[in-house]
Amino acid sequence: MTMHRINLIFKKEMKSLFRDKKAILTILLPVLIYPVLLMFFIGFTVVVQSNLDEKISTVAVENNPPQVLIDKLNDHEKLNVVYSTNDLDSDQIDAYLSVAHVDGVENYTIEYNSTIETSQFAANRLKSVLTEYNVELKTSKLNEAGLEASTLDFVNIKSEELMGNRDDRIISMMMGMFFPFLIMLYGITGTYTIASDLSAGEKERETLETIFSVPVKRFEIIMGKLLACVNVGIISGLVNIISMFPLLYAATVAIPDININVSFVLLFYLIIMIIPVMIMTSTFFIGLGLVARTFQEAQSYGSILLILFMVPTFVVMVPDLEITNLILSIPIANALMLMKEAFLGEYSLIRTFFVLLINLSISGAGIIIMNRLFKSDWVIFGGE
Repeated sequence: MTMHRINLIFKKEMKSLFRDKKAILTILLPVLIYPVLLMFFIGFTVVVQSNLDEKISTVAVENNPPQVLIDKLNDHEKLNVVYSTNDLDSDQIDAYLSVAHVDGVENYTIEYNSTIETSQFAANRLKSVLTEYNVELKTSKLNEAGLEASTLDFVNIKSEELMGNRDDRIISMMMGMFFPFLIMLYGITGTYTIASDLSAGEKERETLETIFSVPVKRFEIIMGKLLACVNVGIISGLVNIISMFPLLYAATVAIPDININVSFVLLFYLIIMIIPVMIMTSTFFIGLGLVARTFQEAQSYGSILLILFMVPTFVVMVPDLEITNLILSIPIANALMLMKEAFLGEYSLIRTFFVLLINLSISGAGIIIMNRLFKSDWVIFGGE
């Protein structure tokens, strides 16, 4: 039976790949690298943030602000008030506060450098003190006039989050941006590396002749290779994500308010959406490998195609991008956008079938081209 032979070729290729240290390294290296890199990044971020929180901000004031405000600034444990005319470029002052009295109103101006975090922190601290000072001053003036502070509150505004907990929603949005991106990115990279070895690599090692000597159709051979390549791509993408789960668990333990849920339905949906893309990329990478004469040549050709495949993956990183018919018609990008929506708990059967139809159609065309190339002796044996 054809499926039985394809399965035999598939198993043979998978065994060969997992005997290859390079293939194993491609799949498993991120498992070792990600935790180290992310732990370093998180640790570095925590240290920097802690240093910023503890650092005393030096702020300069001029034009003689009211003594009440000066006292409030001096009472702030993270502010050091100086009377200086030095500008922000001197690196001695983090922020600059000036006041101008116009028609009995105190107009304050905060000058700071938004590109410097210490200056940004100083400005935020000044805004906090000024806001508190404004409330106290308004209350005092109204009390002197025999009025309640609430007298000037004509409108009360209350905001309610309709989609559940706001923090959980933000976390889901962030996961929806990065997880599909990483799955697709490393899945495509995995197929790129393996496809070159399954096609040009075997041509260079002259092992295709041995395969052709057995009573197996070339279509069955190429389909077995394709399944192996797709399988490695999916494994590569999922392993990269699974390697992050210990860090996510550590984050939920360290910050109890964080609620991260990854359901079986979500994982199943991600796999369903990634399979057509892996088939698509594998067919084109294998096809290029068949045209190339050597493994290095296949890698060179494939690197150009790899860049083209990676361009749509960055679409998911664009904030507030709406899903339109144009987006749904772009291969790879369409799957990523639906995967992003899935992390927010939003599934659309119509969009899902439409995206699967487009990606599977392109994959089918790729399989036809790849099969014709593999049937060509001129392509396989280089015109010999």
